[in-house]
Amino acid sequence: MSYPKLVIDRQTMRDNIKNIIDTCEKSGVEVVAVVKGVNGLPGIMEVVMEAGAKTIASSRLSQLRKAKEMNPHIKTYALRIPMLSEIEELVESADISLNSELEVLEKIDAVCKAKGITHDVIIMCELGDLREGIYDQKELLEVVKEVEEDLTSLNLLGIGTNLGCYGSIMPTVEKMNELIALADLVSETIGRKIEVVSGGASTSYPLVGRGETPEGITQLRIGDGLYINDLDECFNFETLEKEALTLQAEIVELRDKPSHPIGEIAVNAFGDKVEYEDKGIRKRALIAVGKQDIGDYGHLRPLDEKIDVIGGSSDHTIIDVTDSDREYKLGDIMEFHLMYETMLMTTQSEYVEKEYI
Repeated sequence: MSYPKLVIDRQTMRDNIKNIIDTCEKSGVEVVAVVKGVNGLPGIMEVVMEAGAKTIASSRLSQLRKAKEMNPHIKTYALRIPMLSEIEELVESADISLNSELEVLEKIDAVCKAKGITHDVIIMCELGDLREGIYDQKELLEVVKEVEEDLTSLNLLGIGTNLGCYGSIMPTVEKMNELIALADLVSETIGRKIEVVSGGASTSYPLVGRGETPEGITQLRIGDGLYINDLDECFNFETLEKEALTLQAEIVELRDKPSHPIGEIAVNAFGDKVEYEDKGIRKRALIAVGKQDIGDYGHLRPLDEKIDVIGGSSDHTIIDVTDSDREYKLGDIMEFHLMYETMLMTTQSEYVEKEYI
């Protein structure tokens, strides 16, 4: 057996994704399945499609191309605002894209005209999280009017927003109603009702689960919520009965050591100055997986609730096992569930084996 290893439970993942899709459909909300967080792993995209997703989304166009190769009938959806330098690739890989810049929209239209194709666009609106989107209402209405009337190779599907990714702004009923009000203005401006009002990502899903999503939100772009259950108490809504992803790593050293470094403290290998709590001598396990594979070790969730992840470097993670009921031995395998960053990193690392069960 090769470690570290990411174990992917296909049936559990399929059930969890289907549960989310079914819950959203009951509220009239379409789920756009985001595969960026699992790096578009073909084995996972296959499960996503089997669970009933009709649209696959990513900010990486190569992942959308792979989805089309797997299923030519799947709709593909580009999440990241397009670069001017990638428009040719965009229209070949994605059926739909999120946009906020008129210059980019004009170039997409020109490329589509030359190719004799039509591309669907959703215009992003800024509701306070301060990542992408048009903030000024007047500008928004001018952009949608030009797209509708002048950019004839584009189909204006609707509008969307992003919340919780940069500014930590919670998706609330009030924010959803704000977006719906903008959608009504857009529909009035272009003289027809827009099809899509895209109300955010996984952090917006608990509103659906609690039955609080206002009528008028038609779509969510859900990524990590399909695969893991890592939302904090601000978003707490238990939808995933079981976790589908488990990281396994092997213990390579097991020793009693002081809990506080000895000597003059500077910075660690990543340039961070860390404060250490002195708890005396503790039993510490060193496992063979590190930041190069998992990112922030603090985003690992040990299955053994009596162990603590206390530190790490590029190749190792340090675990305090002093209070565990289990007598760990050299060569034992530790297991962890993941949060968003650790899922993102482990699925892309060539040094973490992937096992589907």
